[in-house]
Amino acid sequence: MRDLYLKSRLKVLLAERDMNQKDLAEKTGLTTRLISEIANNKVKMYPKEALEKIMVSLELSDLGELLQRINEEEIDN
Repeated sequence: MRDLYLKSRLKVLLAERDMNQKDLAEKTGLTTRLISEIANNKVKMYPKEALEKIMVSLELSDLGELLQRINEEEIDN
């Protein structure tokens, strides 16, 4: 069985909206550290509440817009 890997698209989504991580932190009430860790794929487990706040703030209707499934060989890209 192949492992499931998820990669955050938060940097792309912020760029599309001309926002930065600090803007999103202020809008969501999340820390800039957590936003940065999610954007840079540094979290091992994504906090459900954080994902929900980000999705609402960025007006996303599907979690797949924020996180994408990737293959093992794409992990560092």
